[in-house]
Amino acid sequence: MDLADRLPATARRRLRVLGWRARRPLAALCAGLAVLLVVERVRPPDPPTRTLTVAARDLAAGATLGDDDVALRPVPLADVPAVPDEGPDPVGRRLAVPVPAGLVLAPGLFVAEDAAPPDGTVVVPVRFADAGVAGVLRPGMRVDVVAAAAHDGAEPEFVARAATVLAGPDAADAPDAGGGLLGGDAGPDPPGPVLLAVTPEESVQLGGAAASRVLSAVIVG
Repeated sequence: MDLADRLPATARRRLRVLGWRARRPLAALCAGLAVLLVVERVRPPDPPTRTLTVAARDLAAGATLGDDDVALRPVPLADVPAVPDEGPDPVGRRLAVPVPAGLVLAPGLFVAEDAAPPDGTVVVPVRFADAGVAGVLRPGMRVDVVAAAAHDGAEPEFVARAATVLAGPDAADAPDAGGGLLGGDAGPDPPGPVLLAVTPEESVQLGGAAASRVLSAVIVG
């Protein structure tokens, strides 16, 4: 005698009624589980990833990275065709180019360790109108920055003297995060920014000139 035979007749009838009412929900549940098992079997595997140091937020050229600026995240190898080797800890290093959030912090994005700004200077990113001149600038060079009127009017003037080049526009092949870069509108494909070490007073003059004037460089050393 099984357990059901030991129950009173009334209890057995209730069990049969409950079982009859539950047949459709149980069938639907079993069908759903079967579908989930099939989907799990045919789903392609997750793409291979590598945990790399990336920018935790949009970062401007010339920024010195802090702990809150970087993060370790798995990056699909397909998104990084040439996976960079891990360089030194990026915290405390200065960016040579603007970096958008999520970009892998490859060594080429940073100002060279031996290109530190002289004492008493600040670092500013400057966009020069002439891509040819900007392209020949290399760390250690000295340039005078000239601001010319975008249209006929004000005379050209020097806004920085003997500024030290810390990084040229080809410091890294990284996308431009936009915003906050000094320099006038140079067309649809402007040259990248150049990092210059200038005095605090000259940085103010550069910022004011960039809003309405065209900046150019004269190599002086």
